[in-house]
Amino acid sequence: MKVRTVVSRAAVGGVAVAASVVGVSTPALAFAPDSFSVCYSVSSRCDSGYTVGTINWLNRTAEVSGEVSDSGAGSITAIFEAFAASNKIDTQTRSTDDTATGPTASPRGFTFAIGDPNLVGGINRVRITLCKNYKTASQSCTSQDNHWRD
Repeated sequence: MKVRTVVSRAAVGGVAVAASVVGVSTPALAFAPDSFSVCYSVSSRCDSGYTVGTINWLNRTAEVSGEVSDSGAGSITAIFEAFAASNKIDTQTRSTDDTATGPTASPRGFTFAIGDPNLVGGINRVRITLCKNYKTASQSCTSQDNHWRD
């Protein structure tokens, strides 16, 4: 942390007054990043889709980057939820379909911030769930994969 002190003098009513202003430059805290890998399987490892990537923990938020991939019937959605203790603060989703073209084509890369930069203490957990979306409006999801800030 860098601290800079500036001292100025001014005459107020014939009396010299010294004022000290402290400017603090606080970089984002460094927490160990977490890697994640969540698989949606019907009969074999990751045969229907997956999401993989990294959670970079910042001071009050996190940056999530990686990719989500789909295979087979329907599409796949990765759900990322940020928590401060047991309170849900933010949710981000990324979906892809192996039959799509353009920005939602599979595999789909992503990088996004999650959390609330104004939340004192910030987030301390990101929960990831991977859901297979079928054309019949039904959805089947994996168990939740939790990652905690150290």
